[in-house]
Amino acid sequence: MLERNSARIEEWNALGYTVRDREAFRYVIESVEVDGSGTAATVTVCIADGSRLVQPNAAPDGSDVIVDDEFVSGRTAWELRLDADGVWRAFDTAPVGESASEDVCGAG
Repeated sequence: MLERNSARIEEWNALGYTVRDREAFRYVIESVEVDGSGTAATVTVCIADGSRLVQPNAAPDGSDVIVDDEFVSGRTAWELRLDADGVWRAFDTAPVGESASEDVCGAG
């Protein structure tokens, strides 16, 4: 996951993108299930993303060009492993159900 996310960030940086309204992005941890070995867990997270991906000052009038401003929310299941160094790390994530254009996460 680290490689995938790093590649996306590097791509956005190369294109000159930035994120606006970061405070409109939030997540709610809804459940945590640790397996019997104590070394793997599944965490269900609800994400509500109202942030905007923009290319700053790129419009002819100097305003931002909006790349993505779609509000989306939904749940994902994060698979985590406890590494030998004692740090929990995410190694996979998958959607749980459909995403929505309204906030399905409730009050975080």
